Amino acid sequence: MSLIFLLKYDVNSESVIIEGGYIQVKLIFLSLLRWAVTFITIWAGSAMADAEPIRVLLIYEPDGSKASTIEFTEGFHSRLDAPNPTAFEIYSEYLDSLRFPEPEHVTRMANLLSAKYRDKKLDVVIVLGPYALSFILDNREKIAPDAPLLFGGISTRSTRLHELPPDAKGILSEFDLRQTLSLAQRLQPYAKKAFVVFGSGPFDQSWGASAKAALGDRYLDFEIEYLTGLNLDGFADKVRHLRREDVVLLLTVSQDAQGRKYDPREVTAKLAPISSVPLYTVYDTFVAAGALGGQMGTFRSVGEQMADLVVKVTSQDQTLPQFVRQVSQPIVNELVMKRFNIDPKLLPSGSEILFHQTSAWEEYSTEIMLIIAVVLLQSGLITALVLQASHRRKIEAELALGQRELAHLSRASMLGELSGAFAHELNQPLTSMLANAEVGKRLLNSPMETGKLGELKEIFSDIIADNKRAADVIIQLRRLLTKGEASLEPVELSQVVNSTLALANAEFVVRQTKVNFKRPSYPVEVLGNFAQLQQIVLNLVVNAMDATSTLPPANRQVEIVVRKDGRFGELIVLDNGPGLTPDMMNDAFKPFVSTKPGGLGLGLQICHSIATAHGGTLAFDEGYHRGARIVLRLPLQE
Repeated sequence: MSLIFLLKYDVNSESVIIEGGYIQVKLIFLSLLRWAVTFITIWAGSAMADAEPIRVLLIYEPDGSKASTIEFTEGFHSRLDAPNPTAFEIYSEYLDSLRFPEPEHVTRMANLLSAKYRDKKLDVVIVLGPYALSFILDNREKIAPDAPLLFGGISTRSTRLHELPPDAKGILSEFDLRQTLSLAQRLQPYAKKAFVVFGSGPFDQSWGASAKAALGDRYLDFEIEYLTGLNLDGFADKVRHLRREDVVLLLTVSQDAQGRKYDPREVTAKLAPISSVPLYTVYDTFVAAGALGGQMGTFRSVGEQMADLVVKVTSQDQTLPQFVRQVSQPIVNELVMKRFNIDPKLLPSGSEILFHQTSAWEEYSTEIMLIIAVVLLQSGLITALVLQASHRRKIEAELALGQRELAHLSRASMLGELSGAFAHELNQPLTSMLANAEVGKRLLNSPMETGKLGELKEIFSDIIADNKRAADVIIQLRRLLTKGEASLEPVELSQVVNSTLALANAEFVVRQTKVNFKRPSYPVEVLGNFAQLQQIVLNLVVNAMDATSTLPPANRQVEIVVRKDGRFGELIVLDNGPGLTPDMMNDAFKPFVSTKPGGLGLGLQICHSIATAHGGTLAFDEGYHRGARIVLRLPLQE
């Protein structure tokens, strides 16, 4: 015995059903799973919300407005806040050591921080700068005795000046003066002398000592000269008059010879625009202020690396080394390079370029290519449309020409059918003219009497009338046989009917058909082509005569009506023949459809095209049952 099971998911109940021959089990585990996931998520979120945040104390050496402080803070927070912004509680303090280097200030700050954080359990203490490192090492027991210590913005030389505890870990920044001068030589191979500029403050002098130890009196091909002991105007005057073969390595000027204190970055911003040669430095904030560049790491990168250290320290990472070296690279200011005509191709690979001014092509190459592609596509499309329109106009012109030729042939064919009637119409006035002329000749040959002069006048009047009658017939024939463009002009419909009936009058007599034209007492004027409208009337009248040909001669009747209907003029032709079936009415205007034996079936189709070209219509009256009734409607001429 075997059982076959079928696993189905019920959408309505959010459940899985296992069906078998004798077993049906319904498991609602999907709903339970969903509730379990929701519960775990809420529990985890509440647990994280209830957890104590990690408290981090940041002690900065400069004040909070300095560019180095701002950049470090931005890098630190961007990296630390990304995973979980609420996991850390950050406290920031600023020693402002450049403006307050006195021992009394150090004591006051230590007492303040000790009292301020007495009741706070600090998890990590971070110091930025060598002065801040000295401060925390001297006062750690008072401020945060149990918190791990991290430091940044410290050079290798500064760490040798302190006895660091085992739990003190940090980032060593390499302010590489030698690599900076090497970059200067690469960018300015013609330079021969380097001026190392630093101020008179303790921090400045410390920098000067480091420079003398690293560079001496000559380094590479540079003769080294140290500029210090000047006020700010003295520094400005010196850099303003340097030669093309000189370069300046600017360290820090936090205090001049007169004891005035400055922000070193602001000093850079003042000296850079007036200097006759580029200024090189080891601080990225100085590059942003107008120096050309140097070999350095950024304060932002220090902040990012410090955030990584905080995460590792607070997670009890035992593999963390005591020192992490900051990555340095050449950083240059492209605007300054352009000012001194320094070729960017001289830069070493991996250089970071500040204020890089990209061309429109560099920045928007994809968009430009898309625009060009769209323009080319549109141009191609427009060209294709123009060619298509030209081709269409050519075809339309050819079709119009063919339509005119066909209409002309249709008229000629119809006139050929009525040639006997037209010959009769011309023969009558010509015969009359001949008879009158012979009578007049005999009168002139007989002795002239007074009464004969009146007879001659009547004879000449008859000859003139017959001549006009024959001329009118010829004119109407010429109109119908004329080829060329269908020019439109004001046309009176009754005149069109009269001229057409005059041409076909003999045909009516031959076919023994009575034609009744109900001419209105008012003019019905439309904008049209006289010959083409004649063609329509002639075609409709001949069709009506054909329709009555099966009737006895006494009963054959054709009626023509001209009238106004609103803004349209109407020409109606009625006959009392057998009429047309609905199918015949629908097919009547199609080409090559005819009810006449041997007919081509083009007459009504051409007439319909002419009516459409005139802005009108030509249609049978489907409600007329005493024969056939066809209506031509044309817009009235305003």
